[in-house]
Amino acid sequence: MMQSLDQKVVLVTGASSGIGRATCRELAKRGAFVILLARREAGMVETMSTMPEGQSLPIKTDLRDLASLPAIVEQARSWKGRIDGFVHCAGIGGRARLRDVTPELVAKNMLVHTYSFVEIVRVLMRLKKNTEPLQIAAISSLAAMGHDKQLLAYGASKAALEAAAKIMAVELVSRSTLVNLIRPAFVNTPMNTGADATLGDFAARLQESGYQPLGIIAPEEVAQMAVYLVSPAAAHISGAVFSINGGVPC
Repeated sequence: MMQSLDQKVVLVTGASSGIGRATCRELAKRGAFVILLARREAGMVETMSTMPEGQSLPIKTDLRDLASLPAIVEQARSWKGRIDGFVHCAGIGGRARLRDVTPELVAKNMLVHTYSFVEIVRVLMRLKKNTEPLQIAAISSLAAMGHDKQLLAYGASKAALEAAAKIMAVELVSRSTLVNLIRPAFVNTPMNTGADATLGDFAARLQESGYQPLGIIAPEEVAQMAVYLVSPAAAHISGAVFSINGGVPC
């Protein structure tokens, strides 16, 4: 049984939908105080609708605005005086053929998936004492391994995220900080299957094609792994990558 997160304070990006929403709710079930970062206020309100009152703090945030992040992290930390965990779930789409991969598309993916992660961790480390424990989990993607076409910008930014997290894990272990990654295959999120998806009726085609033989992954499954990685049960894990692959060879 996963240990309780009672009184732990965890920061979650991408908290307005998908994996981020599922992670916030799972954290709350385990007794954690949850700080939600997202661009969409309405989405954060929906996330919080099933969370206990007083157990969450929503902060409207555009992760692409790197200059704003230090103040955002300081605001988040001031709520309870510390941050014990950080789960980076924010994600954007961007499937495109090579001829349509613009510098702007690559930059947008890097900002959301990689640069913002690095900046948030940098600020967290500046604010905390060396002896204060901090557990970090970042959501990567099987796309980082180059398994699918038309995901150049997305996959490249996730690969950069993985490299950054692994280096952080080595550098920060002496400062009581653990950094791990989750590498899911395709997950049932609005980015893939919702109204704003660029992949059409993707879930059905994924199952029919046999590409992901175990089917599309529920965001709650990824969330449970993320919660594990910021829990006391994962106190001796750092620099690891956990694949939730849906049966895709990796």
